[in-house]
Amino acid sequence: MAKYKEAFKLLVVQRYTEGQEGYRRLAKQYGLDHATVRRWVKSYEQHGLSGLQKKSSRYSAEFKLSVLQRMRQEDLSARQAIALFDIRGGVGVVRRWESQYHEGGFQALEPKARGRPTKMPTAEPPSPHFQ
Repeated sequence: MAKYKEAFKLLVVQRYTEGQEGYRRLAKQYGLDHATVRRWVKSYEQHGLSGLQKKSSRYSAEFKLSVLQRMRQEDLSARQAIALFDIRGGVGVVRRWESQYHEGGFQALEPKARGRPTKMPTAEPPSPHFQ
């Protein structure tokens, strides 16, 4: 996924909000997917400038569960949930949380360790014995 600067996102959003062009036209003009433009606009409408800024994409199990519960209570779609909670990574992130929760409950939502596991500590080689 390409990364875009905040100023560029703001430019695209402002052009949309001024009513100059629609999602598809702006997307074509700037070489973007129309869903990306729509996501930026919705995020800006919901959260202002902070909705366009880079943000950590690591979420606690409690946060994930609260999102899923709110979706169920208010009959929200995944797209509505990512806009409401300012979740980065698209609807696939929330859908993955849903499937993890249905398969393994709350524990499946816990963040997993990332990266290569640490090596076992090695014993020091024996020092040579001089006679």
